[in-house]
Amino acid sequence: MLKDFLLFIKYPYTAGIIAVIWLGSAGFLALADNLDLIVIVALDLLATVIIAFVGFNDKKEI
Repeated sequence: MLKDFLLFIKYPYTAGIIAVIWLGSAGFLALADNLDLIVIVALDLLATVIIAFVGFNDKKEI
């Protein structure tokens, strides 16, 4: 049953890296008062798009 449930997570390492980026940034924002929210979210978004493009790609050419 667990195998059927986790079948849709085809690339768990890529998803884990993206989750760690967002959770780490949320932690930094919670601890530091002088960080700009828009800049952090924009950097996370850019990193997520790049990692997703490379990590979720089915081609093995990269």
